[in-house]
Amino acid sequence: MKKRHLEILLDNLKPHPKPKAHLEQYSIEGNLASEFLLFAKEDIDGSFVIDLGCGSGRLIIGAKVLGAEHAVGIDIDEETIDTAKENLKNLNLDSNLDLKVDFLNSDVKNIDKKYFEDNFSEFNGLKKVVIQNPPFGSQKKYADRIFLDKAFEIGDVIYTIHNTATRDFLINYVKEKGREITNIFQADFRIPAIYEFHKKKAVNVPVDIYRIV
Repeated sequence: MKKRHLEILLDNLKPHPKPKAHLEQYSIEGNLASEFLLFAKEDIDGSFVIDLGCGSGRLIIGAKVLGAEHAVGIDIDEETIDTAKENLKNLNLDSNLDLKVDFLNSDVKNIDKKYFEDNFSEFNGLKKVVIQNPPFGSQKKYADRIFLDKAFEIGDVIYTIHNTATRDFLINYVKEKGREITNIFQADFRIPAIYEFHKKKAVNVPVDIYRIV
């Protein structure tokens, strides 16, 4: 699939219905989402893909479009999970597709490797690829570490987005955990004014997309 086609497809999906500031819920725009997914495409194709903090489903639905053998999206926010399910249903109807994604309403801290081994045993032989757009930790300190630690626990390969300002920390943290960064892809994350404390109409935050093994 060409990038522009994927970008349009993802932009047509509904965003977070009622973004919650304490969860740092920002919908990833189609342009960045398509760049992220095409960066990860070789690992996604034919793999078991897990999106931690999947939001309204843009990344995990896109991963299924790009050939994930199985896809699971996990989010703590029930309203957002309902929107993700609606997005998948509407996409299938509008595009005559038959994409299947499992969505789970849960705190990522409550999910472990054994959960996937027990509940998706038919996929145990597949490479597990974690994709995630975690909180940057601006509202709740160290929120990003929760997602990183869980990704390290369950993922063979990890693709994760973080504020470029935290690059030195990320590089050292990954090394401390015994994992390796193979690639860093730089991009901009557009954040619109959706919360009361936002003063500008929108800002572009420099971000890094990491591939970690």
